[in-house]
Amino acid sequence: MINEKKISKSGSITIPSHLRRELGIENGEKVKIEIANNGQILLSRIKGSCILCHSNESLVKVDGKYICKNCIAKIYDIRFD
Repeated sequence: MINEKKISKSGSITIPSHLRRELGIENGEKVKIEIANNGQILLSRIKGSCILCHSNESLVKVDGKYICKNCIAKIYDIRFD
C-alpha cells in the first residue's frame, strides 16, 4: 500500500493511524530521521531513552520507564558505606 502525505507549513508529516496501529507505535514515541546515500528519507523507531544517561541502546523497561543495561550495572555496583 502506498501512502502519500503532504508536508505541513511547519515541516511535519503525520504517520497514518493504520500504520501506527500496525507497528504498535504509541503517541510520544521518538523516531530517528536519516538521509540515505540515494536521497531517501529513513525513519527508524526509537523505543525510548534511559532516564539516567539518555542512551537508546540496550534498554530495559521498568514501570513504564527505560533504563539502559549500563546504568543498571552501575546501580548494582554502588556500595553504601
